[in-house]
Amino acid sequence: MKKSFLTAVLASTMFAAGASVPAAFAQQDGAQMQQPAPAESASVTDEQISAYITAVQSVNMIIQTYQPQLDAAQSEEAAMAVQQEAQGEMQSAVEQSGLSVEEYTAIAAGSQTDPELAERINAQAAAQTGQPQ
Repeated sequence: MKKSFLTAVLASTMFAAGASVPAAFAQQDGAQMQQPAPAESASVTDEQISAYITAVQSVNMIIQTYQPQLDAAQSEEAAMAVQQEAQGEMQSAVEQSGLSVEEYTAIAAGSQTDPELAERINAQAAAQTGQPQ
């Protein structure tokens, strides 16, 4: 279970392969949250895409930080504690990027269903990192 959590989160936040809703934000206080509708390219500003890219990068760094702790967890309780801490860090990272968790998940989901949005995200990410497309 503990490896599948981070694997799912990591896989779901890799925007280069197309982002989807991170599992870390799917639950709050044990209750399932209603996921926002996927964003469409026309409704997402360049500023939101930039914030989204920043958030994805931060979330991925958090995952890399917490993966060893999760792997080393000696019990299910310890794994859950690591997961909860990682979730809090990821939520803070998203909010510090200038997006709400709902906006982040809508953009992530939209990038899965709207090829134009996915292309805009990938193009802007390449431009921000100075990498050719």
